[in-house]
Amino acid sequence: MLSPPSLMNNDVFFVRCDDYGNALAEAFNRLSGLTGLITPKEVSGKRVLVKPNLLTDRTPEQAVTTHPELLRQLLVKLKACGAEVTVGDSPASTANLKQVWEKTGIASICAAERIPLISLEQCGATPFEIDGFAFTVANPVLNADLVVNLPKVKSHSLTVLTASVKNMYGTIPGYSKTALHRMYPKPRVFGQLIRALWQVLPRTVTIADGVVGMEGQGPANGRPIKLGFLAAAQNPFALDRALCDVLRIDFRRVPYLASSPEGELQETPTVIGDTICAPPFEIPAGAHLLNLLPDWLVRSSERLVWVRPAFSRQACTACGKCSHACPVNALSMDKATGWPVLNHKLCISCSCCHEICPSNAIRMTQSTLLRLLKVFKGVD
Repeated sequence: MLSPPSLMNNDVFFVRCDDYGNALAEAFNRLSGLTGLITPKEVSGKRVLVKPNLLTDRTPEQAVTTHPELLRQLLVKLKACGAEVTVGDSPASTANLKQVWEKTGIASICAAERIPLISLEQCGATPFEIDGFAFTVANPVLNADLVVNLPKVKSHSLTVLTASVKNMYGTIPGYSKTALHRMYPKPRVFGQLIRALWQVLPRTVTIADGVVGMEGQGPANGRPIKLGFLAAAQNPFALDRALCDVLRIDFRRVPYLASSPEGELQETPTVIGDTICAPPFEIPAGAHLLNLLPDWLVRSSERLVWVRPAFSRQACTACGKCSHACPVNALSMDKATGWPVLNHKLCISCSCCHEICPSNAIRMTQSTLLRLLKVFKGVD
């Protein structure tokens, strides 16, 4: 069992990359040379699990999931170094796994490279209780000598940013993720849960897909945005701290960074490689704004202070995925109209419905008081 990575080893490597064609191969080779993180000495004969972001069944162009060409570059490198490689993830609980593999392009890449693609839900899991949080982690992750974390750089309606640290939430299999959202809906506490998860993970190296990211209503219903880089680090917390600087996000608004031990993330990580000038990056107006208020005020003023999903009938296809994804049964499908109906009293602002919606029909909205507080506090 490992302690959460500290910033004693806080080197973060950035390399410019304009597209997923020839530029990607060149950038990946350069990044590999800069970091020295994946070499025959490090991985030969070792069991290496690659963990991409396979949130749901979207195409690579939609920028919801890790791009398959980045996975290809990594698999070729790992095989050349003599590693025993598998690829695995646990998408959102209501997603069709085979459809996710096919639509994201991951299945064809793994087939072409003859690499096993596994379902983390079907391989067993080990329970843990860390810092008061009880959760399970898929056994293939725990049994790996090395995990290569391959996140997509995106905004997130609950955690503001999802990248290196948050991507490993997918190592918790199946509906357990939904149950944990129900138990720990407040972003600050959820961030502490994510940090607890990292205490049990094996050695991990992260390579972040920032060639094209997602801004706005992420992690699934935002807009693709060309960021133009790859980034890598041994320390995922340092990498995400550096990403906040590049994307001009106050890292204290990211709950798994804000909940770090005092002083751990105050200094900017050491950045090596290219200077990245990313375009303006929009983060969603989501449940993270509740962190601006003390818990007692949120509980006592629930009619005035809230973040809730709103539904577009023009975009909604009445597929029912949102109601199935809701961990507290706050959503139901109206039998007469087929539209989703929200029970405001039950909603915990977890954004699970927003995350799973395949048609961009859900936006996380906030109460008038919370919007005014946002202006008063000067929050973008």
